[in-house]
Amino acid sequence: MATAIIGAVTLAPAIRHFLLSKSPPLARSETRSTATLVLLFVAAVFPEYAYAMDYSTGTALVRDFVSWLFVDAGPYVFMAILGICVIGVPKGWIPMKSGVVAVICSFVFFAVPSIVRYAASVASSQI
Repeated sequence: MATAIIGAVTLAPAIRHFLLSKSPPLARSETRSTATLVLLFVAAVFPEYAYAMDYSTGTALVRDFVSWLFVDAGPYVFMAILGICVIGVPKGWIPMKSGVVAVICSFVFFAVPSIVRYAASVASSQI
């Protein structure tokens, strides 16, 4: 509950800036304070990353995110793209050639790494 309150207070200036189109642009000092508050919010939500971050920590976080995206969440991303194409192609929102290219590329980039990782884990458990 405390994290939600901190998050709401922290993200209020960013929400005002990005979601309300009629609001004037933020001044430089407001941008810095908004960025600082967002970083504090991230530290409150993810306390394990609240320590001083160096280059190796940043690259480890990016590596973990990319690994999650392409391996763990890969089949779900592929199914989402496939679902969008199944709905969009008949309605005319997506041209057929673009839909085929999107499905093939998403299969190669999202489903194949998951299949390879699954096969590797099965093979290592069989040894």
